[in-house]
Amino acid sequence: MGRAVLSEVAYRGVADTARAAGSATHRGEQRHREGKGLDPLVDPSGFGVIRRSLSWYEPRGDKFELLRGVAMLEETRLDTTGSMGRNVEIAMKVLPTTYELLATGANPVLGRYDTQMITSIFGDVCDHYVLNRSQAELDERIAEQMTLMVPEGGGGDNPEDPQYGIFGGAFLTQTTISAYDLKHYDFTISDAPGRHIIDPDTLIRVFGKDVFDRLVENGHQINKKNIPDLKETVQALLTRAHAFFLQVGGESNANRFWTSVYGPDRVIVIPRTELLPQVKAAIIGLTEGVLDLQSVEDYLQTAGLESADAKSIARSVSKIPVGAQAELPNFDKIPLRGALFENKGDLWPIAANAADEPGDGELADAVEPAKDGMWA
Repeated sequence: MGRAVLSEVAYRGVADTARAAGSATHRGEQRHREGKGLDPLVDPSGFGVIRRSLSWYEPRGDKFELLRGVAMLEETRLDTTGSMGRNVEIAMKVLPTTYELLATGANPVLGRYDTQMITSIFGDVCDHYVLNRSQAELDERIAEQMTLMVPEGGGGDNPEDPQYGIFGGAFLTQTTISAYDLKHYDFTISDAPGRHIIDPDTLIRVFGKDVFDRLVENGHQINKKNIPDLKETVQALLTRAHAFFLQVGGESNANRFWTSVYGPDRVIVIPRTELLPQVKAAIIGLTEGVLDLQSVEDYLQTAGLESADAKSIARSVSKIPVGAQAELPNFDKIPLRGALFENKGDLWPIAANAADEPGDGELADAVEPAKDGMWA
């Protein structure tokens, strides 16, 4: 049987162990003190570099069942420099709320999908680790891999270096959902401006010496001589993801910088990181079309926000491209959990009318379990 989703009991076991050790990231910090570097699970160069969010096909006799629906990736990229240094602790604390609102609650905004999550953290290029990036997970491994991260917490607040994480999101990610011409979700959280330049030597430092081979493997003809800048990278990301910058606080330089990169409809000002579960759920719900602008404030209060915070967030998200996912091809056609397939990796189930579906019915090699065993 394929892996289960995140449960409160499993999460609590990870969280209690972290609390007893005094830090959500105790395991990663201990490994760093021992000179071992990042654990391969959160090292951006580990496990083949490319992060994969793939649907699970469970054998059923001579057929295959889509066990939990089509895989939907949500990646959150957290600033851990300066005043943002506690963001992993906060993300760990609010993880059950996040997962409930997205995947398992009474009315989850991604309820028809198999929700999988990548957690990334970024620092400065002068840090030991510019980027930590987990695998795409759906159970307590989301929390476990947070404990392996090393947020160094140094640096000032202007500017920061999330561009390498955004590059990974744009070019070193593979998702089942994109085969249906739909998009996954991507969030970057910071309170400071960034840098436009993406340095090829730093890409090698972050993602390993084979990064340019991995880019080609993932369908991107990028080499050291034609590295896109940050704005170009975000534009590439937007072809595959509903991507947003969540600005903590109202610092004007940060707002100007990220608005110039993402556009004014994708920069959302939030008062504090603790509100991430509700903010992300509201954005996703509006984009999926399961929420509307008239109901979002009430939804945010039902999801746990005080009236003032709900009003503020509702106002901030009102400018996003509402219903953008619902307008994409195949939104109403994708198979749901329990659908049966002739072959592992088919896009369309047995009952589908082939004349009505685009494509050749195959999902390339992306649905095969990774050779490193991450999907075994």
